[in-house]
Parts: sequence; C-alpha cells; structure tokens
Amino acid sequence: MTKRRLACLSLCAALAATAVPAAPALADGAASTRNIILGGAAVAGTLLIINHNKKVHQKYAEYDRRQAQTQAAANNAEAAYESERSAYAHEAALVSSYQHEVAIQHQEVLRLRHELALTQGRSNANVAQGQPAFHPLVAGARVSEPGPTRLANVSYGWGIL
Repeated sequence: MTKRRLACLSLCAALAATAVPAAPALADGAASTRNIILGGAAVAGTLLIINHNKKVHQKYAEYDRRQAQTQAAANNAEAAYESERSAYAHEAALVSSYQHEVAIQHQEVLRLRHELALTQGRSNANVAQGQPAFHPLVAGARVSEPGPTRLANVSYGWGIL
C-alpha cells in the first residue's frame, strides 16, 4: 500500500509542478516542450508503478490460491486417511468377534463329539487300544465299526468349503 501512496504523491507533485507556474508564462517553445515532456514522464512513471504493483499483487494472489489448494488437498487426504483407519478398526473388531464365535463353536463341537463318543461306548475300547476317544475337526471321518457310514456337514459361517 505504501508504493501506491508514493505513486499518488509523485503524480500529485508532478501535476502541481506543471499546473501551477512559478513565473508568468513566457511564449518561448522550450518551456512548453519541457513541461509537456515532464508531464508525460510523470504519467508514464505512474503507469509503470501501477502496472508493477498490479503484477506483484497478481503473483501474491496466485501464491495464496495455490497455498489454499494445497491445504484443501491435505485436508481431504487427512479426512480420507481417518475414514479408512476408522473402517479398518471396525473391520478388525468384526473379525475379532467372528474369531471368538468360531472358537466357541469349535469348543462346543469338540464337547459334543466327546459326549457322543462316551455314550456309544467306544470310549473304553479306543482308550484300551491306545487310540484317542474322538478326532477333533474331522467332519467326514469314517467309523471302523460295521453299519451305515454317517458324514457330518459342519459349517462355521463361511459357507460350504
């Protein structure tokens, strides 16, 4: 703003010097030509200063606009990162709850197989032979005793594998 004021003051001083003559005007051509040249130089100088200030302010405005765009992009990236992080945390919690549910179901399956083995009386024969009483997570295991073969169809929530 000080450059603009300086330009205005210099314009006013130039106009005051040319508009108010200190001595009565003489009819010589040299003084008239000199006054025209000084007035034109003052106007040209003022226009140059104004144009320079305009260019400088355009550069500052462009720089500020780029800074605002960069800040907006950074804010958008930060918001996107926070959104993805939150979504990942929710998915991790969901997976953890599914893993807990599967573990509970697995324990229940093992318990029921153990009870089934005990009620069929195979437990004592298998222990006497040194074999385990049940086979954990063997859904399609064949029983060595004669009779119909029974296959188990177990799903833990993932569909049919």
